[in-house]
Amino acid sequence: MTSKDAPSTRYVALYCRISVDRAGRREGVQAQERWGRAYAATRWPGVPVVVFADNDLSAAADDVVRPQYERLREAIERGEVAHLWAVEQYRIERREIQWFELAASLDAAGVAELHTDRDGIVRIRDEVAGIKAVLGAAEVRRLKSRVNDMLAEKAALGEPPGVRPFGYKHAKRKDGSKTYVQVPEQAAAIRQAAEWVLSGWSLANIAAELSKQGLRGAHGGTIRPGAVRNWVTLPTVAGHRVYRNSIVGRGNWEPILDEDTWQACKLKLSQPRRVRRADGKGTYPVTERHKGNATGRKYLLTGGLVVCGVCGARLTGSPKQIKKRRVPYLTCHPNVGGKGCVGILLNETEKFVLDSLWAELDKPEFLQSIAADEHGPRREAITKELDGLERQRRELAAMWGTPGTLTSGEWQEARDAIAANEQRLRTEHATLPPKAVDVDIDAVRRAWPDMTLDEQREFLRMFIEKVTVVPALPGRPRVYDSDRVKIKWRNLRQTTAAEDSD
Repeated sequence: MTSKDAPSTRYVALYCRISVDRAGRREGVQAQERWGRAYAATRWPGVPVVVFADNDLSAAADDVVRPQYERLREAIERGEVAHLWAVEQYRIERREIQWFELAASLDAAGVAELHTDRDGIVRIRDEVAGIKAVLGAAEVRRLKSRVNDMLAEKAALGEPPGVRPFGYKHAKRKDGSKTYVQVPEQAAAIRQAAEWVLSGWSLANIAAELSKQGLRGAHGGTIRPGAVRNWVTLPTVAGHRVYRNSIVGRGNWEPILDEDTWQACKLKLSQPRRVRRADGKGTYPVTERHKGNATGRKYLLTGGLVVCGVCGARLTGSPKQIKKRRVPYLTCHPNVGGKGCVGILLNETEKFVLDSLWAELDKPEFLQSIAADEHGPRREAITKELDGLERQRRELAAMWGTPGTLTSGEWQEARDAIAANEQRLRTEHATLPPKAVDVDIDAVRRAWPDMTLDEQREFLRMFIEKVTVVPALPGRPRVYDSDRVKIKWRNLRQTTAAEDSD
């Protein structure tokens, strides 16, 4: 008989519970029920029995809901329970406050005793029961403290936690300590995702591309954009051990991403995407309120990448009537500071620029020259400063945990100062030109039609500083003239045939 089909007369309530029987004591809820029924048959013969059983549930955790225990409480308050049995008092409740609340409900319902196998008959209003509840709760706290000390010690030694992140699986070292080893396919996916993040791809497109390749999540699920973000920003992938949301040292496993790449991904994804204002006066970050409100047609080369070769104003794209058809046209428009100096067919210009880029990317010497990173020393210095701030946070947390070391005001002031320094460094890092990365040109070519406009623009800006359109020469036929388009590549030591002379 269960609590759902309880009889109308009062009955014996058997409460059976066990967390997890790792010790092999064979005290599962079924065994407890047999013991309770045998006791009830001897003690209260002929009285109906109702079983309330919670399997694999703790009686010590505040965040654990025990459904049958809650039904038992309700039955007691309705006056249905005449007698109560459990293997021991702790099976019902290990927390002192909750025990006294239950005892008050039992006393109000006229149930004066809790019958047990191990504790004998516990008198609900007896001080001994209250003392036992307090002692039980204290033991729970001591147990939790011992467990936390053990976990902290393992973290300090660099052993991984129990969770298995994407890219790794659990293993053991020769000395028997736990560690992670990389899952080759997943680790390669994380490295590829990091490369694409730094190349300007959106998280959604990275997830879609990896899913097309047949890749699944750590537990077989579909890859989501949020999962990709977690892959490349999780401290674990850089070999860091985290305990209680703070990095406490190096893990005993091989990192998937090197420190620079991991920090670069964190910085990249921590900053909102910035776009140029329509009037050409500065930029602004794109936030949630901007999404879905775009109007008009957008073009790959607009947004400040293409400028006028006469007045230097950025060119804008708009349809223009040429003979009997309207075609996209780049113009030096007065609305954005131009003077009407030049104009050129937009689609043909985009194709010429893109074809020129693919051709240059096929040249090893071009990629070598692009890789010259004049901002590398400062980027590295920022990374080291951020690491230093993380150490300061850990030291501050330790001081806060030591009574009498810091006042609340001092702790808050120090924490705010660290946060302000971190924000300053991240803002500076965001203004630096992106670090050149190894790019799988064939993969980008295949994915190009599926990339968003912003991704395509950012990819171009990795290699192109600006595109200048000069006026048409007199006497030239009225057809598209690619010689008017001058591309200035980034960080090149020597000019190329497609670059303008300045």
